[in-house]
Amino acid sequence: MMKGGIMACCFGLAVTCCQAGEANMVSAWNSLALDAVRFANTSPPAAARHLAIVHAAMFDAVNSLGAKYANYRPHTNAPTNASAEAAVAAAANRVLRYLYPQFTTTMDAALQSHLAVLPDGPEKAAGVAWGRQVGQELLLERDFDGSNYGVDYRASPQPGHWQPTPIQFASPLLPQWPRLKPFVLERADQFRAQPPPSLKSGKWAEQLNQVKSIGGKKSTTRTPEQTEIAWFWADGVGTETPPGHWNGVAQQFAKAKQLSLLESARLFALVNLALADAGIACWDAKYAYDWWRPVTAIRAADTDGNPATDPDPQWLPLILTPPFPEHTSGHSTFSAAAAAVLRAFNGGDEFAFKLYSNGLFGKSRQYQRFSDAAQEAGQSRIYGGIHFPSANLEGQRTGSVVGEYVMANALAPLAPTPAFRQSPDR
Repeated sequence: MMKGGIMACCFGLAVTCCQAGEANMVSAWNSLALDAVRFANTSPPAAARHLAIVHAAMFDAVNSLGAKYANYRPHTNAPTNASAEAAVAAAANRVLRYLYPQFTTTMDAALQSHLAVLPDGPEKAAGVAWGRQVGQELLLERDFDGSNYGVDYRASPQPGHWQPTPIQFASPLLPQWPRLKPFVLERADQFRAQPPPSLKSGKWAEQLNQVKSIGGKKSTTRTPEQTEIAWFWADGVGTETPPGHWNGVAQQFAKAKQLSLLESARLFALVNLALADAGIACWDAKYAYDWWRPVTAIRAADTDGNPATDPDPQWLPLILTPPFPEHTSGHSTFSAAAAAVLRAFNGGDEFAFKLYSNGLFGKSRQYQRFSDAAQEAGQSRIYGGIHFPSANLEGQRTGSVVGEYVMANALAPLAPTPAFRQSPDR
C-alpha cells in the first residue's frame, strides 16, 4: 500500500510538470518513464532499452513534422498541420502504456493533463493520431528484437568463470542480451572489450588484491568518501538504474541550455540510444568472457594458479554482487556512453551539475565535467567490491566508442534543400 502511494505521488509530480510548457515536456515524460523503471524493478539493460524506444518515438514524432534531422526510422504520411506537443505526448504515452501496462492509468492521466493545456482543434487531433502511430511503429520494430529470447546458460565450475554469488546465488540476468538487435550499432560485438588479464599474470594478482583490500565489507583501507561514492552510484533494484541516473544529467542539461522541444527530444533520444547499445555491448562482453566476480575469485584464490594471491573464504563485498558475469562493468559502459553523447551535444566536457542518489537519500554530489561523473561511477564499483579495475577501464573505453558512434550515425542533421532557380531564357 505504501509503495503504491509513493508511486502515485511521484507520478503526480511528473504529470504536473507536463503542464509547464513545451520546453519541459520531454523531461516530464522522461521522469514518468524513470518512475516506471523504479517501481517495476526494471534491470539496467532493460531500462536502457525501454528508454531508447520511448525517446526514439518522441523524437521521430516531432522531427517528422519538420524534418530537420534524420528520423530514427522511416515514417510515411506525416501530417502537414499537426501539434508537435500533442504528437510527442501521444508517442510517449503509447510506448509507455505498452512497456509498463501496470501503470496505464497514470500514463493516461499524464497524457490528458498535457493535452488539456493545448487548444482543441484539428491540429491537436492530428498530433495525437500521429504520435500514436509513430509510437506503435517503434514498438513493432522492437517487438522481436531478441529481448525475450530464451538462452540455456550453464555456469562453469572452472576457475575464472562466473558462478552464482552470495548471498542470493541467483540465476544469471539476461544471458540473451548479447543477441539483442542493437539500436544503432551494426552488431553487439562491434566494439567488444579486450579480455580480462590472465589468471597467472602479475596484473591479475594486483587487481584481485586491490579489490580484496578496498572493496570488502569490512575494509579498513576504503575511505569514508569512497564508501559514500560506492553507495551513491549503487543504483540497484528498485532505483532509476545507471541509465536513469544519466537521464537525470540530461534533464539538467536540457533545462540549463533551454533546449527547444525538438532539440530536447533529440538529446534524450541520442543519450538513450547510446545507453541501450552500451548495455548490449557490455552484456556481449560479459557473456563472451564469462568472468568471475571478486567474491568468487577472492574466496577461491587458491585455485587461480597464481602464487601472489591468497584466498579469503569469508570475504564479502561492500555492495551485494549483481547476478551476471563481471567483465566489463555496466556502470562504466553506460556512464561513458552517456557522457560521450552529452559531451558532443555540449561541444565540450565542461558542464556543472549536481546529482542525487536513490541509494543515499538527501545526499548529493557536484561535478564540473561529464567525464568526472562517468569516471567516478565506474570507480564506485571497485570501491563496492563487485568489479576489478580492468572491467572499469574496458567498460569506459567501450562506452565512449559506442557513444561516439551513435552521435556520428544517428539523428544527423539533414542537408538544406537547395533553393530552386529557374533556368534563364535561351
